[in-house]
Amino acid sequence: MDLYGRLVELQGMTRLLIDDVRRLKRRLGVGNPDPSPALKTNRRFYIRAVFALVEAFVEQHRRLLVELAQHGMIVLPAKKLQRLREMKPVLLDDGSVGEQEQYLQIFDKIKEVYKAAGTGFGQDLNITFGDEGWATFKTAMALRNRVTHPKRVADCCIEEPDLAVVTAANEWFKTLQNEFVRVARAHRTANHW
Repeated sequence: MDLYGRLVELQGMTRLLIDDVRRLKRRLGVGNPDPSPALKTNRRFYIRAVFALVEAFVEQHRRLLVELAQHGMIVLPAKKLQRLREMKPVLLDDGSVGEQEQYLQIFDKIKEVYKAAGTGFGQDLNITFGDEGWATFKTAMALRNRVTHPKRVADCCIEEPDLAVVTAANEWFKTLQNEFVRVARAHRTANHW
């Protein structure tokens, strides 16, 4: 797929997922002391939808950076590009070196993608991994894992404080995503691509 096609795909997918999050956010029963089963279900759907959106953005940004580097539109160190490609070198039976898939876990992937964006676009993103926002994001991701892979009934129960954590994490990620767009635009404008 060409770069333009990648951008159209990203735009279409994220619009769909953003719409899911917006629709569900209005149907959470916030403030309701005794939410109905439907509202409880929507709370679980909302958490899954937020993280589907996050993971879609991260994956599309990863692919975009790889494609830009492969077309010489940005420069990334070879090791960083290899990690972004989610490949690792392996020694084959014949003694030659090949590649094998090595998928990044979500927290590592987020760090790799957005640090690589700063490197490739020549401008650091105004975001800190290790701050309160990052900690909130990690807590929200644990909630997502809990409702996606429940071990007991209580894992499926989402209270209002849980929703507040997920919403705060979503806002933190929006800031990160907007920073990606900001530095990408600045690079595009400066390099006329």
